[in-house]
Amino acid sequence: LHITWRTLVISKAHCFLTGTDQFALLVSAIAHDVGHLGVSNQFLVETGHDLALRYNDRSPLENMHCAKLFEIIGASGTNIFGSQSRSAFFESRKICTEAILST
Repeated sequence: LHITWRTLVISKAHCFLTGTDQFALLVSAIAHDVGHLGVSNQFLVETGHDLALRYNDRSPLENMHCAKLFEIIGASGTNIFGSQSRSAFFESRKICTEAILST
């Protein structure tokens, strides 16, 4: 989280990213390893783990991190994007998903 925030500050991200974009990137930094199992994607694929099967062997951990993030946000009282418009929420979700899948 700190390195993401610091990168946003040093790069003067406020000049080219909206506040919503920056917030979504910071949320992504927090959530990028939520629920991590302590093993690699390759291990999950080679052992035929449920996550590898669910996500067709494509970045099963990162896909699970995204799913967990939005599962948590979907619970009552935890929607940190709740004040956003519908279109802003979908943009935030897209940014979070792309950022997490890029890790």
